[in-house]
Amino acid sequence: MPTNAERAAKIREATLQAVQQRNQLGDHAIEQLVTIYDDAGDAIAEHLQRASDSDDRVTLDHLQQVLSEVRKQLKELEEKRDGQLYRHLGEAAGLGASAFAGELPPSTLFAVNHQAVSFVRALVAADGLQLSDRLWRINTGTIETLADHIQFAVINGESAHQAMLRSMGRGEGVPDDIARAYNGAKAGQLGRRVRALMTGEADPVNGKGVVYQAERLFRTEINRAHGEAYLSAAFQTDGVVGVRFMLSPHHRVRDVCDTHATADLYGLGPGVYPDRASCPWPAHPNTLSYVEAIFTQ
Repeated sequence: MPTNAERAAKIREATLQAVQQRNQLGDHAIEQLVTIYDDAGDAIAEHLQRASDSDDRVTLDHLQQVLSEVRKQLKELEEKRDGQLYRHLGEAAGLGASAFAGELPPSTLFAVNHQAVSFVRALVAADGLQLSDRLWRINTGTIETLADHIQFAVINGESAHQAMLRSMGRGEGVPDDIARAYNGAKAGQLGRRVRALMTGEADPVNGKGVVYQAERLFRTEINRAHGEAYLSAAFQTDGVVGVRFMLSPHHRVRDVCDTHATADLYGLGPGVYPDRASCPWPAHPNTLSYVEAIFTQ
């Protein structure tokens, strides 16, 4: 029978492998997420082109139709995105528990995975929000960002169009600001702006493309599902006396994670916590820190 030291070494190796796989899963999930947002941006831009007049401008007559299409595309985006997130949560939980595949029976690991995913979906954070609430906020923010920009551009473009007609009727040139407003309502330019708002240029709310908030949520919840499954499996494994709070190899800036990883609050060693209730992981959203099971000597 292997000693606790041998078991600990095996679990440590499996833990590192599971964390690496977790990070790869997160990267893959983000790539898929960006593709979903890109596709929605392309679909909206194509509709803008179809809704434009002979001069490529989206007019007030087509505004409500365009906004309806925006909501339709974002609803489809929501369904695809959320379906992928929930699948990734299950995958992440499975990876977290996999480090204990030789220690716990398959039935226990299955229960651990299910409980971890249920925990993540039901968790009420300090701000009173559950995962479904955060997804709803992201949806609402995306709709508002795109709708506000499109409405502003179309209304300004209509005003600019009228101003241009008056200027040309008087035989005058068109001021630059009027020309910019007019061109801003053109389907080509408006479509490029919509694509940029989805995945590239900053929006007024978060300073990045609207996909950023979804990326942050994906990374946070995938890591949470992984960690909760790992913790649950660890504390059901004979000989485990605690878990050590570990910093990611990519950890560069000192923050609260450094405090948790170095504190010896229970006489078990730096960063070691005797149970789930005492362990402060995860210390913050989007964390790449993890925990490692500690065995009796």
